[in-house]
Amino acid sequence: MIANTPEEAVEIVDRAFNAGDIETILDFYEENAVVVTEPGKTARGKSELRSFFKRVLAAKQSAHQIKTYVLESDGVALFLSRWRLVGLDAETNLQSTQFVATTVFRKQPSGEWKALIDNSLGPLVLGPE
Repeated sequence: MIANTPEEAVEIVDRAFNAGDIETILDFYEENAVVVTEPGKTARGKSELRSFFKRVLAAKQSAHQIKTYVLESDGVALFLSRWRLVGLDAETNLQSTQFVATTVFRKQPSGEWKALIDNSLGPLVLGPE
């Protein structure tokens, strides 16, 4: 499935995440993409991304966009998002956490949009004040 806009790319990857489809998730990213995995840590390139997403998908959580905004210029887009991660905690209680994400997309020669930099944690990467 080809994403013709950054918004479409996020819709596709959210459906893939919620379905546990790691191959579609990985296709969302450029070959040398970097993803913030937690404050101070990143995964870079498809091999590291595959390892990271295998661990994340094992938790069987789901992602839902709440509000999004895109700034685009000359084939590069900044995607801003308020999103929610929903899953079960250690006691099997439903847990919902809200985040603010920033993702940089680049339009590929094919016209498809892929993520180059993905910070799903937003300002949390800065750590405590």
